[in-house]
This record gives sequence, structure tokens and C-alpha cells, in this order.
Amino acid sequence: MNTQKGTGVFAANKRILHEFVLQEEFEAGVELQGWEVKAIRARVFAFGDSYCRFYGSDLRLVQMSIGPYKFANVSDKDVKRSRRLLLHRRELNRIAAFISQQGLTVVPAALIISDRGLVKVTLAIGRFRSTKGSRDSFERKRVQVEIRRYVR
Repeated sequence: MNTQKGTGVFAANKRILHEFVLQEEFEAGVELQGWEVKAIRARVFAFGDSYCRFYGSDLRLVQMSIGPYKFANVSDKDVKRSRRLLLHRRELNRIAAFISQQGLTVVPAALIISDRGLVKVTLAIGRFRSTKGSRDSFERKRVQVEIRRYVR
């Protein structure tokens, strides 16, 4: 029996919490080839500098690296190809409105394997945090920890 199915978040992209101020999240299916699903289950992937972008009316996941599955007999294993995201039309329209009007970025926040064994990605919409804002938030967290420590 496969224990990886339905376990919730399979892998999280923790880096975006430091680099982006997040506003909203969506869950989308990912169009993958068979060996890519097996490679993800074997944890041979990396979020890296991946992001989402519209190509025509399709939203695609760009620059996410899924390494070659060693048991697959496929000759053209393009590791960083763009992968189509499966969303409802109204969700695509809403994401497009966020991107165009407010200048936000769509980045993958987590990979999920559903109960049915489908690979899904949680998309986070957010604004890139400047280095000054990043330093301010870390300073705020440090001060909060000191206050809690002092109150005890």
C-alpha cells in the first residue's frame, strides 16, 4: 500500500515566505507525464526560481525542475519544461486580474499528492518583498520573541 497518497502537503516552498508578501492562494492540478509523477514521488524535484506565467489563455508553471526518473525509458527528459496548470476559467480570470491590475506575482507554494494520487500545486499570489521590508519583518519578529521572553 502506498503511504504517500493523501498525506496533504508533500513539499513546501518555504523560500517564498521570506521573499514575498502573500495575499491569496489557489490549488491547481498539474499536467505531467508519467515519469514526472514518479520522479515527484521519489522527491527528485526542486522549486528553485519557479513562477507561473500566462501563455495565451493557459497558466503555466515555469522553471520548476523535475529531475529524470532513473527507471523511465524516455529519451527526451526536459527537466525544466513549462507545465500547464489546470484551473477553472473563473479562477484563471481572477489570477489574470491580480497580475495585470496590481502587479503581483504567482509562485508555487507547495506540492500536494491528493487521495486519488493526483499531483497538485498550491499557488500563492504575492508581491515581491524588498530587502528593507524583509529586514524590517525579521526585526519585528525578533522584538516579539524578546517581549514574550521578558513577559514570562
